[in-house]
Amino acid sequence: MQSTRYIRRQIQSTKNTAKITKAMEMVSAAKMRKSQEAALIARPYAEAALKLLGNISNSVESKKDYPLLMERKVEKICLLVATSDKGLCGGLNSTILKEAVKIISENQDKEISLITIGKKAEKFFRGKQNILAVFENIGDTVELGETLPISKMLMDDFLGEKYDRVIAVYTNFVSTLKQEAKVKNLLPVTEESFKETLDEMGRDEKGRTKKMVDNTEYLFEPSAEEVLKYLLPALVETQVFHVILESNASEHSARMVAMKNATDNAKELLEDLKLSYNYARQQKITQEMTEIAAGVTAQEG
Repeated sequence: MQSTRYIRRQIQSTKNTAKITKAMEMVSAAKMRKSQEAALIARPYAEAALKLLGNISNSVESKKDYPLLMERKVEKICLLVATSDKGLCGGLNSTILKEAVKIISENQDKEISLITIGKKAEKFFRGKQNILAVFENIGDTVELGETLPISKMLMDDFLGEKYDRVIAVYTNFVSTLKQEAKVKNLLPVTEESFKETLDEMGRDEKGRTKKMVDNTEYLFEPSAEEVLKYLLPALVETQVFHVILESNASEHSARMVAMKNATDNAKELLEDLKLSYNYARQQKITQEMTEIAAGVTAQEG
């Protein structure tokens, strides 16, 4: 039987832990709402840009003058792996890292390079894969200007043929309780990739797709070709920005749920500890009464 003093220490320690996890839950909830709002605000812009790209692509006769659209034989791949800087967010990071490892194992005949976002990805792949760049401490409320160095590096290296394809591995925010690991082709920009993105943006929590109809007729000035030259880099920048927004919202959501579960477990543990404390205390009282009664009996004898 554990001593009452030891159990009291456990109770106090559990209470302190519950206070910390509850505070972290509330902080993560506030950050999640901000990240979710930022991600939702960015979605209509990304959707409009992708629709516009589809319209222009159909108007352009030849795509040879647009390197960001050019398909090449895939011999070198760059993975953009987005994880968190901090832990305590359940299995969020492990899911992303498993997905990245799966892609690497499926492309062992190709040269794989990585650009990591977040300390967890850099730490996991350090010494195992060729890491071109590491981006950390981007922040909870990220703006487009903060992600431009990432997208610029991706486009410059792709145009310089350092790699033939860019694949993003990240977590897509679906709801507070649901985050999905996503694999998205960022470069080259293809009609299939932006149609897939539009489809993903229209899904609800049950996986149903909202039908998106765009009957808009565009008049391009000075020409569709000139608009496309400026639109393609902006689209890639928006895609990278969207990836990070979704990752941030997913991270805070997962951490909030993990901290809520930890708080609930602490409360359950407290109930068990209180029962153990009362039982030990009752045992001690009973033992003391028995000893007193035995002493009185001995004196009377």
